[in-house]
Amino acid sequence: MSQEKKLVEDISSLLVNANSQQHDILVSEDSILKVWVREISFLDAQGALKECVSVSPTGDVEIDLAGYWKYMLNTCVDKTEPVLSTAQIYALKPEIASQLTALLPQPGDLMTGPLADGLEG
Repeated sequence: MSQEKKLVEDISSLLVNANSQQHDILVSEDSILKVWVREISFLDAQGALKECVSVSPTGDVEIDLAGYWKYMLNTCVDKTEPVLSTAQIYALKPEIASQLTALLPQPGDLMTGPLADGLEG
């Protein structure tokens, strides 16, 4: 016999966390950059796909990784300490930016479910 499932009691368990998480990014042996990253919602993920994936009339798929990362940096990074402007975040050195982007959803993470099924078919 299968057990009947109970209804979710804690609605907040269904929603993305409203609070961003603080992370420390190592800049040098003795200095860090503090970054607060927020969790993305389903619609945020769809927005990222819209920004970076284009499908031609012939079915060819192109992915703009720069567009993807700009969208994710704007959407997910709530604040930094010291305070960095958007232009400064875009201009981070690759070794620092790679640590920051490792904290964010990766492009492959969004290529699952219905979208992946649509691209494969």
